[in-house]
Formats: sequence, C-alpha cells, structure tokens
Amino acid sequence: MTYELISICDACKQAIADGEGGLWVDMSEVEQASINERAWEQLEAEQHESGVRTFSGESIQSYPDPARWRVHHYSCDPSPSANSYAIEVHRCRSWADLVWWTAHLMGKSWLGQTDWDELLQQASESAGNRITPAVRPHLHQAQWAGRGSAQKTGRSTGRPAWHIRRCHLD
Repeated sequence: MTYELISICDACKQAIADGEGGLWVDMSEVEQASINERAWEQLEAEQHESGVRTFSGESIQSYPDPARWRVHHYSCDPSPSANSYAIEVHRCRSWADLVWWTAHLMGKSWLGQTDWDELLQQASESAGNRITPAVRPHLHQAQWAGRGSAQKTGRSTGRPAWHIRRCHLD
C-alpha cells in the first residue's frame, strides 16, 4: 500500500509499518511544560497599569520548551510505561488524517504545551524526521509583506514566532 505520510522512528531512524509503532507525547512532560510556562510568565512578565502583560525580546529567548511528540516502533520505545497520549501510525498516513488529528487535538487543553505545531510544519516542508511525506508537497506560503522574510522564527530553536502567543491574563 502507498501512503502519503511516513512515520520515522526517533530511535532507529527507520520507517514504521502499520501496527508496529505510534506517535506519542508524555503527559508528565506536558504538565512540566505547563508549570515551566507559568513560572516563566511570573518571572518575565511586566505588568502595566492597564492589566496587560508584556514580555521583553530578551525574555522571549528564555521561553520554556514544549513537550515533544515522539515517534517510535513499539520495540524501540524508551518509555513503554509512560503516561502518554498516543496515536498509532496507521491512523496518521494521509494529510487528511493529519488534519483530522490536528482538529481533534485542538480540543485538548494541553495541545499548546506540545510541539505538535513544529511536527506539522516540518512534515509540510518535508523537513520532518518524525513524519515525512512520501512525495514532497507543493506549499503555497504567504509572504510576510513588509515584515521580513517568509520564514518567521522565534528563537534559536527555530520555533515559529507566532507560537509564543500564550499569555494568561487574569
């Protein structure tokens, strides 16, 4: 069978066949990412009289990393007993599957604490080593008129600048 998307094992770097592995995120890492973000906001936020929190460009550089989605063969999984949210690879073989899972995950309050957005962007650019297209897709990227290049990134990790959007206002 021909698939649009191929899942690559983080450990052995080989393609994963149906029934032999999955994508997963460790929920304890998601919780830790949430704790780290709240601590970062408390340390770095500047509170203005209007009730708006702002962050300096320098403080953005120390923004905590999200929980990472991993892809493993079951036999390569370094944490088989982790409390994880998992998706079997056979359920994520097409772009339509990936869109469906994204819509489903958007209903989870913790999705913003993960790097799902990076996984999607890397897959769409054929730059992913977790999910990669079998055939390189043609992207219709918007140009960032008057705001620099089309490749907007946040900090040295290459996280998209728009990812640093989560501010909890009281």
